[in-house]
Amino acid sequence: MPNENALSRRAAIAAGAGFTFGAGAAANAQFSLDLGKIGDIGRMLKGLNLKEEDEIEIGEMLFGALVDGMGGLYRNSSTQSSLKNIAVKLFETSAREAFAWDVAVIDNNEVNAWALPGGKVGVNKGLLRYVESEDELAAVIAHEMGHAELSHAAKEMKRKAFYAGLSQASQAAAVSAIDSTEGRAGASVGMKSLEGPMLRLVTSGYSRELETEADMHIVNVFANTGYNIIRGASFYQTLLDLIPEHQKGTTSLFAGHPKTKERLAALREAGADAPETEQSVSHDFFFLKETFPTREIYKRSTG
Repeated sequence: MPNENALSRRAAIAAGAGFTFGAGAAANAQFSLDLGKIGDIGRMLKGLNLKEEDEIEIGEMLFGALVDGMGGLYRNSSTQSSLKNIAVKLFETSAREAFAWDVAVIDNNEVNAWALPGGKVGVNKGLLRYVESEDELAAVIAHEMGHAELSHAAKEMKRKAFYAGLSQASQAAAVSAIDSTEGRAGASVGMKSLEGPMLRLVTSGYSRELETEADMHIVNVFANTGYNIIRGASFYQTLLDLIPEHQKGTTSLFAGHPKTKERLAALREAGADAPETEQSVSHDFFFLKETFPTREIYKRSTG
């Protein structure tokens, strides 16, 4: 567990209502890529060895772009503050003391949430309409935290699926930027060229192995915060009820019916022996539910 000073610092960061994209812990970070003369993006990414300061830089660089691309911030400071107040005690469980953890409500109706490297988390307002308890919301945030905490994006960047959708011109631009420009500027331009694949990754989901790791991170976070795993895991059942069984598309939380059922069963098994805790509703969650009442009739997609 982090020390008290680290916890206090994180609490101050997460409790603020403002957003300062591009600032924070990464202000003096330097990309530490040493790739040599590599002319192929696959070889470049396989040779990538991201350090913590690189992860922070990527998160700071892309957070604003992803928020804007997903619909922008939900323009209500009380809503933003309420989500932050719930998230802060979850963030306090993190072992990544250099991360300036942050969370934002996104003005997007898709039932989804996501996290960028370095501890930047987004929760769509569409998801807030379907969480029935604070435990469920905490489970969503803890799952997304797991992707950042465990450096999942850095691992996925080495896989062909990450960059497969890039045009030849975009691949060449990414390689050339890092290959020909020295220091932080070159790495930053190179990573900016990979913005599209990174944003697709964090919003559409990771490999089965990494999604399972993120689910188990919920267990670790809940053990230190008092939330109930069984109640939190019930959000996965909501996703199963919400999304038609034949639908193949995935989000960063939903991985198709068979896989999501397996993940739900694993979480329920992990929580079977956890002590029963009384369900309580904080003022912040009560406010979120006043703003986004839980929908009891699922609007199923026909796509």
